[in-house]
Amino acid sequence: MPTEEYKKAYIFLSNKCSKKEISSIEALKACSKFKLKIVEKNNLINELKKRNFINHERFSNAFVHDRLNFYRWGKNKIIHHLKQKGIEEFHIDKAIESISDELYYKVFSEEAIKKYQSMKTPTDFQSKQKLMKFLYQKGFESELVFNEVEKLFP
Repeated sequence: MPTEEYKKAYIFLSNKCSKKEISSIEALKACSKFKLKIVEKNNLINELKKRNFINHERFSNAFVHDRLNFYRWGKNKIIHHLKQKGIEEFHIDKAIESISDELYYKVFSEEAIKKYQSMKTPTDFQSKQKLMKFLYQKGFESELVFNEVEKLFP
């Protein structure tokens, strides 16, 4: 028989999950404000998964879409953050594969050009390093960054 605290936590998390996608780890953190035993927390997470409130495939697809289109992150940074959220490799790989190459390169190119144009002296070595560092921090791949920087800095 579920306790009152368990029922409150279930209602809270099911409402939260119906508004936005969350991972199991995020749900576990959210239920820390309720006085539940570890077994009850695990049962709660499993119940939410069973009722499809928590779905890692759906979460990873939404996360990839949002981080690419709104935050303009590269694949490396997206993958790293999904791993931190406890998403399985299978779901991560599937979500990353769903990114079209055209869209990815367009986002990458726009970010590189925008940063390049914002530089005061875009011809010196330090500016080249700054652009490369910026693109690496955004999570774009080394080969892609190097080729783009070579195009922008003749």
